[in-house]
Amino acid sequence: MDGFVAAIDGGGTKTAAAIADRTGRVTVLPELGGCNPQDNPGWADTLQSAIAAITARGAPSFTIAGLPGHGEVPDHDRAMERLVTGLLPQADVINDVAMAWHGAFAGAEGVLVLAGTGSMAMAAGPAGLHRVGGWGDLIGDEGSALWIGQEALRLCAQAWDGRRGAADRAFAEALSVRLSLVADHPFPFLDWLMQQPHPRIAMAGVARHVDALADAGDAVAQAILARAGEELVIQAQAVAGRAGLGRGFDWTSAGSVLRSRTVAQAVAQGLGRAPIQPRLDALRGGLWLAAERAGWAPGQAFRASLARGEGDDQSLAAARH
Repeated sequence: MDGFVAAIDGGGTKTAAAIADRTGRVTVLPELGGCNPQDNPGWADTLQSAIAAITARGAPSFTIAGLPGHGEVPDHDRAMERLVTGLLPQADVINDVAMAWHGAFAGAEGVLVLAGTGSMAMAAGPAGLHRVGGWGDLIGDEGSALWIGQEALRLCAQAWDGRRGAADRAFAEALSVRLSLVADHPFPFLDWLMQQPHPRIAMAGVARHVDALADAGDAVAQAILARAGEELVIQAQAVAGRAGLGRGFDWTSAGSVLRSRTVAQAVAQGLGRAPIQPRLDALRGGLWLAAERAGWAPGQAFRASLARGEGDDQSLAAARH
């Protein structure tokens, strides 16, 4: 492919990559597993596979790699940067949420609330670009899929012990069915977790089961998700203040958790307004940045083409964390 830019959108549970030509025609490449060096010893192999999928098409004019945890642990940053720039000399590595923010606002002011495996909020305003959250599952990531999974399983353990009421016990039993747990095991949730090859990813995956129960009318599940929304509102308000944004700021969302109707409604209610539509998703935001860094001076037509997702879009869902 002659004359193209590339983007990599890494995450805790999945890694997406795409390329775009000078017209903004997009090819989304096959989705891979997670590439967070903070908890995944196989992160480098995943990232190398994503890069190999790009370079199989030729040498990109520029690549933006939005990677999880970048800017947080210096040793990890250096390792990721060495790997990416060693294989792609014309490339920049940035935080995956920064890439999502650039896509969502394309230069405008506002707040991005991101909640996938982890959580954080990023905003740009009169006081510059700032971020809040993203402290990791041991001390932070409130409102994330992992946090929801932890809250749910903690409640289930207490209910199994008889430390909770009937409604919580019913929730625990419903969740145990969805997880296909061994019914007569004395510690079924612990047994299930210890059998998972990647417990952190498995814990985050519990969130989708909680959401399904919430949609089915389970009040306990709905309450867990509502609390997740409240935690995300706190992050959004804090980062808006740091960025110098006034009340009633524009905001948008990214990540699997915000696709939950219950969580999305809680955040919108807490912030007092509905989210705006992102201009581009994270992956296409990376392509936009890469085109700028390549010196293409991408205009409205290029962005519109990116947004339409034109081209050989093999896995459009992979671009949507």
